[in-house]
Amino acid sequence: MAGTASAKAGPKTPPPGFNTVPELKLKSTPNAVGSAVVSEHISTLGVDVDDVRLWIARDVQDFRKCEADAMLKELLYCCRDPSEPLPDKSTLLNACLQAVLPLCNATGDAQDIKNHLSEFVTCTAERDSYAPFVRAANCALLELSKLDAPGLISSKTHDDPNDILFHVNDPSFINQTHQGAPSRRKPDVVVVSCQSARNAAKDEKDLTEERIYTKARCKPDSNFQWTDVRSTLEFKRTKNRLQLPPSTYQVKDSNPSDQKYMDYRIRNETNDPVEPTGSTPVPAGDPTQSSHEPSSARRPNQSEQLKSKGDKKRTSDHLRSSEPRSKRPKSNNENKGNEKEPKKIHPIVQNGLYVAEMFAAHMARLHVISFVVNDDTLYMWYFDRQGAIQFSGINFVQDLPRFMVLLLAMQRMENAQWGFNPEFEPTPGSSGEIHVPDPEHDSVDLKFDLKSTERTTHFGLRGRATTVFPVESVKLSSLLSDFPNKSKELVAKLYWPEESRESEAEILAKVYKIAESEAQVKGHVPEIVWSHKFEGTSTGNIRKALGIDDAERGSRVFYIIVFRKLIPITTLSGKEFLSAWWQIVVCHHILWTHGVHHRDVSPSNLMVYKTSDGRYIGVLNDYDLSSTRHGGLGPSGNERTGTVPFMAIDLLTQEALDGKVEHVYQHDAESFMWVLAWVCLRYEGGKLLGKGRPLDEWLRVDANGCREKKVDFLFVKLRDHNLRPTRSHEENWKVARSCLLVFASSLLGQTLTLEDKFVFQTWLEDKVPLEAKIPPSLSD
Repeated sequence: MAGTASAKAGPKTPPPGFNTVPELKLKSTPNAVGSAVVSEHISTLGVDVDDVRLWIARDVQDFRKCEADAMLKELLYCCRDPSEPLPDKSTLLNACLQAVLPLCNATGDAQDIKNHLSEFVTCTAERDSYAPFVRAANCALLELSKLDAPGLISSKTHDDPNDILFHVNDPSFINQTHQGAPSRRKPDVVVVSCQSARNAAKDEKDLTEERIYTKARCKPDSNFQWTDVRSTLEFKRTKNRLQLPPSTYQVKDSNPSDQKYMDYRIRNETNDPVEPTGSTPVPAGDPTQSSHEPSSARRPNQSEQLKSKGDKKRTSDHLRSSEPRSKRPKSNNENKGNEKEPKKIHPIVQNGLYVAEMFAAHMARLHVISFVVNDDTLYMWYFDRQGAIQFSGINFVQDLPRFMVLLLAMQRMENAQWGFNPEFEPTPGSSGEIHVPDPEHDSVDLKFDLKSTERTTHFGLRGRATTVFPVESVKLSSLLSDFPNKSKELVAKLYWPEESRESEAEILAKVYKIAESEAQVKGHVPEIVWSHKFEGTSTGNIRKALGIDDAERGSRVFYIIVFRKLIPITTLSGKEFLSAWWQIVVCHHILWTHGVHHRDVSPSNLMVYKTSDGRYIGVLNDYDLSSTRHGGLGPSGNERTGTVPFMAIDLLTQEALDGKVEHVYQHDAESFMWVLAWVCLRYEGGKLLGKGRPLDEWLRVDANGCREKKVDFLFVKLRDHNLRPTRSHEENWKVARSCLLVFASSLLGQTLTLEDKFVFQTWLEDKVPLEAKIPPSLSD
């Protein structure tokens, strides 16, 4: 067999002169995103919500920078009076700065703004500074509500439920669950509607306008919900002395004081990995990387695989903290045994966690604006599914006019400017039944089940941000075709793919064409009932408006696809599971030979449905990260992905993460083995085991660490007879172990890419018992 393998093995490079079209793409794009799809696997993999902090940290360190005035111009422009001619953005900003200046220097009630700021700068403890900041901001909002700002729409009336205020929140927790996993966070200060503030007050019926603003300086009587929160402010006090407000303010050019932007780099610590693990879809390759770099299909030798070295990033300069003890993570003595908790959570990471909660609280939130207050400088952040933008700091004590203009815009912003999707939430938190205009079907009715235990929500920042909800639709139910899956139930998938990629609907159209001539593909792929792209949601729009370079590179757009409902394969056990798994392996291999490369094999993407006579049919699901061949140019699209515990060892090297290793069939074949082993060791009777599961440690390390653990598993633990599967997967474990042993032998002895057919036969097909390989009949 070894001789045969040698004869069939070899790189798939055409002979010189065969391909006259130059290769212009990386073999794979670099993995740069942390939290992109990790939330999709919280329930399937058993990821703790606290573990996601490591991925959030990866996301927030890759922010873009932009001047604060550029964002102020855009916010004001969104609040312009539509009855007036379109204003010049710079002229509008300057006019608003001049309009607020009298309030900054006024006597009487407006003088309280400066008084509260004076109290703020004299605070030496972080928590003591929350109340004077909130007082100053809310006092400013009250004064601005009376201002007739040139070129802007009028302020909301105080009885408008969407009028906003700032509210102290710490030490109150805001709770939320993500696929059943709980999270508890306590942002320092939140921006909420006046109605939400009333709802959180015990004496809401007796609250006067003045009283509701007064109560905001204290924590709420009842806990806020994340659906209430427009924005958050994370505070950090590093200086004991701050400069008092000037006697008179003037309009001046933006001039951040000590630090124009806040910096953050992931620390080089065992409990705060340099490179978080998890699913890692990514934007296009590093612009410094040549597109003509040759790919490396070479398999690293065993000594290379066992190396623990990796590129380490420098430790960030930690801010000296005066934050309250209750806000800080516990020390080693206070939190024994918790290795995941860092010594200190950087305010930028804390801010990112709050943003992830705000995204998760809404099924279709488009963007989030948040703030970090470092001493007397406020840093505004803008997050969407393309990434984060940090704006240069505004010293709100020394440059009060600029801070007032920001508050002026915030006060007049509609829900859409806060990032709420008006088609899905006419008012924040009010989702349910909607109607989507559609050129082919006029209008499509959708009624989402937002409380279903079968929904899949997303907890993260950038990336696809896939959420899945059960949905009812009269229109779409009438469109159901004659498909092997006879379920009448529908699910809606909402997600943010890259604009430059083929859409999932387009890829599945090619899959359906293949299925017409391939019996082992037909019935083993999901059925699209309807898909829709929401025009105008491109994340590139704001970047173009701000003048950010490469604004459209990696830009994303909001999509919805409705499918016929499927069942997770992890609910099966024994022979039913193995048969369904094998059906999907075969379907995947046939599609690969036809040029449709899935590239994201994980338990979450292997599904089944039940026929009328009780048989389970395996389905290869989720094609929005698949690639298709076009004229020999290699993978299309700008995003590379994989769920780390199931990614091939070759793809967990730094070289691969830099986009220099081609993703070939044997990598997906290896992923199928890891999925099989994972389920056998962690699922009993169709349910995920409790705490202390085998392989849990794979979820808490970076890509390099996971590679090392996989190598150790192959060459040490796999040969340990104390490693036992669950009872419901004992026979399946024998198959998984046999597959992995063959793979381990190949890992030691082979350095070139193997032929696809050889991999399929020797790694997989030869190890699966005959009874599991009998193809099911799909006719009822």
